[in-house]
Amino acid sequence: MGNANSDRHGLPAQNIVPAPYPVDDSIVELIPAIPFTSPSSSSSLSLPLSALNFTDGNADGGQLGTPVTINSNNGMDIFNSKPTGEIGYANNGTNSTGSRYELPFNFSSTKESLGSPAVQDASISSGNRISESVRDNSAPPPYEESESRILQEKVYRTEEKAPIRPLNNNPVPPQKINQSPTGSAKTDDNESSGGEDKLSSYSPEALAFYQVYKKTITDSSKFTPEIQMQWCETLLTYAFNEDFISQYNINAEKLKRSLKPEEMLKNQKVILEHSFKVLTKLITLKWTPAMYLMGTLYSHQPYLPIKNKNIVIKNDEKALEYYCKAAKLNNSDACYRAGVCFEYQRGTSSLDPSPTKEQCIKRAFQYYQHGAEVCSNSACMYKLGMSHLYGLNMQKTDVLLAIKWFDKAAQKGDSPQTLYELGKIYEFSVLPPEIQNLLFANGIRKDSQLAIKYYQQCAKDFEYPLAQWKLGNCYEFGDLGLPVVAKKSIYWYSKAAAAQPKGNPMAMLSLSGWYLTGAPNILKPNNKEAFNWALKSSKCSDGKLARTEFALGFYYEKGVGCEVDLDLAKQYYQRAARMGFRKAVDALRSLTN
Repeated sequence: MGNANSDRHGLPAQNIVPAPYPVDDSIVELIPAIPFTSPSSSSSLSLPLSALNFTDGNADGGQLGTPVTINSNNGMDIFNSKPTGEIGYANNGTNSTGSRYELPFNFSSTKESLGSPAVQDASISSGNRISESVRDNSAPPPYEESESRILQEKVYRTEEKAPIRPLNNNPVPPQKINQSPTGSAKTDDNESSGGEDKLSSYSPEALAFYQVYKKTITDSSKFTPEIQMQWCETLLTYAFNEDFISQYNINAEKLKRSLKPEEMLKNQKVILEHSFKVLTKLITLKWTPAMYLMGTLYSHQPYLPIKNKNIVIKNDEKALEYYCKAAKLNNSDACYRAGVCFEYQRGTSSLDPSPTKEQCIKRAFQYYQHGAEVCSNSACMYKLGMSHLYGLNMQKTDVLLAIKWFDKAAQKGDSPQTLYELGKIYEFSVLPPEIQNLLFANGIRKDSQLAIKYYQQCAKDFEYPLAQWKLGNCYEFGDLGLPVVAKKSIYWYSKAAAAQPKGNPMAMLSLSGWYLTGAPNILKPNNKEAFNWALKSSKCSDGKLARTEFALGFYYEKGVGCEVDLDLAKQYYQRAARMGFRKAVDALRSLTN
């Protein structure tokens, strides 16, 4: 194989950061291969000699001990040989972990594109025309918000209700070059101009990877958890960056040519192998962010931008186990995730003895309370607020305590759900009558200005779809002291409808209404668009929004934007009627008579 530090790019070997991972030149062959015969066929596959054998069985003294199973891209169980080396880096034996990685580690794959699991869109099964393809959620023309502050709105980024730990993906600039008195360029690491020339051809993303890699190499003898955790997260993220894995290898070296798809798969596997080796060693050190990350991978809710969540087979029991371990060590996000698992009884069936629903709810509240009081987690504060406001989780209703927790979460500045709930409290009329009575008894009154303040902060600062829909609704009907302004109503509805990952169905239905009636000098009536937006709303809500189902029944009955189809109209009316929508019941009677 040759020296891992030898020159592959025409540069002196001493000017290259040491490569901890033995990777041959990809232009010849990405890594040495061994033949493998698929159990489902007689074909021989060429796979890496360093096929991953990895287990987390020894993590935390064997108490987190079932092998991790990773899925790659072609659905086969392909890794069954021993690893070629430990997690230690080149020329450094201090990080060897002995037999920790010698148990089988399954790495399966699909013939899908890299990092893109096959996702089937939910569609309505009854009626061919109901399951017609629906166009994308692009905003309808032709309007734009006139206020300069609104024009500067950020692109919507997340709808995650649980807290998400963002990965800092900002490209790290190349290391600064210090000029010597004679004018010759010299880097902090004594890299030659040849090394700088090499980096000058790197993409910004590759430079960011290179800097993390370089920091990791420097830390190889210490294995600092913070540095190694960043390396692990970087590997997991870049493993699904097709531009990167087609041009660069795990040693941050630029390849001589772009890799072919099958070579990219091998490169991806090498990167994933080592990311999980690092992750497992961090878990053995009881590094709580690593435990939390492993839990998110098992639950298929990673905070990292991983395109293919199926790299680890979903296992709610293992996810809960990791969340609880990390929560007991005061990991803030793990407290919330453990609470959610118990609240919705995900992964609790394997506990011995199996807890009842009441016991699960009690434990969920305990995790939320610990996360809020000890770890200052805003999502846990929000959960406590909801519990005390509505009397959930066997807690007595205490509206003042609920507002206290909502205020604390709002002060953290990272909880849009809390701002939305505070808006509802001061809007007052949208709450159940019994909650209104309790608020009134405790001196809380309707405050339209305060409600709008919270809704606007939530919609503008956090791009929260529900708050955006609410503002659109207020501008459509003149609620909470706002004027009726069609342009602003349509603007906020379209923002909410286009929110990722799938948009807000109520906003889509509202856009359907605007297209049905039109807005003078703003939007021309368009029955086809009205029908399409109602269809999008139904698909987005999985047919669970009664008003949308009623609207589609009306459109099919009257032929608005579609052909008249009384059978389909009846189907949609029936769906709405089953959800208690009275107008649908009346419409069904009219069709029957």
